[in-house]
Amino acid sequence: MEVFDLKTMQKTDIYENTIVALGTFDGCHYAHQRVLGEAFYMAKAKGVKSLVYTFYQSPKSSLDKSIGNVFTFEEKVKAFQKVGIDYLAVDNFLDVKDMSANDFFEKILMDKLKAVGASCGYNYKFGNKRGGDATLLSTLFWEKVGGRVMVSDKIEINGQTVSSTLLRSLVENGNVEALYDLGTRYSIYSRVEEGKKLGRTIGFPTINQEIPQEKIIPCKGVYITECEIGEDVYPAISNVGVRPSVETNSEINVETHIIGYDGVLYGSYVRVNFYKFLRNEQKFESLEELKNQIFADAEKAKIYFK
Repeated sequence: MEVFDLKTMQKTDIYENTIVALGTFDGCHYAHQRVLGEAFYMAKAKGVKSLVYTFYQSPKSSLDKSIGNVFTFEEKVKAFQKVGIDYLAVDNFLDVKDMSANDFFEKILMDKLKAVGASCGYNYKFGNKRGGDATLLSTLFWEKVGGRVMVSDKIEINGQTVSSTLLRSLVENGNVEALYDLGTRYSIYSRVEEGKKLGRTIGFPTINQEIPQEKIIPCKGVYITECEIGEDVYPAISNVGVRPSVETNSEINVETHIIGYDGVLYGSYVRVNFYKFLRNEQKFESLEELKNQIFADAEKAKIYFK
């Protein structure tokens, strides 16, 4: 386990009492934000430090590498910093999955993190074979240190329980717009790779990026997006897929046309935020057909952001 000061992201040790927010926090949706907020305000009220305990990879991703995450580790860090949490403790799930619930409480929460209270979701589980739950956690804290556990209730929006599983399902089905109703978004932040520069020849220059390895891959197709370049934000359209009109390989990447921008970004790191699915990926019979479709997609993006 590694512990960081969230203000500086320097490694540190814990020498003072803490209130710990517990969870995987993949996507940091509204339910996660409630758990983080409870820990922050409990810590303020008790005059101690707030801390997040989580994993580099979600338990599901740790056990099955084919399962991607909605957020990268860096994106989770930014979400924790936004709340104002003091410390971050990060573990590898495989290192603790066989610990009993009591051992996890004693060795991790008590000994290493100096926890005197915690917050978690209604469905939080811990310990070997998910043997511990929010009720056991509350009992242990009360018996050991007289501490409280704030357990957040289930949140339902549009008839669906807000969860990381729901987020992953929405992304896989291309319904990225629904993520904004749940308090989060899907984005990629990666290096701009040099491509074949075909877009420039038809009047629509594009940037090419790989999807970070730990991220879930959205449904193939064209999306309305926005592109963050430094402090500036531009409307854009992005194709997730294999570019069937111009490529023969099967490697999935993201190709983005940034509306109103004509600079050179090769080697730069750029964030692309996904807003709405427009259409499925398709193969065009000519570059003229492709050009006309890109023009139509770009016009829809302009209207969307207006």
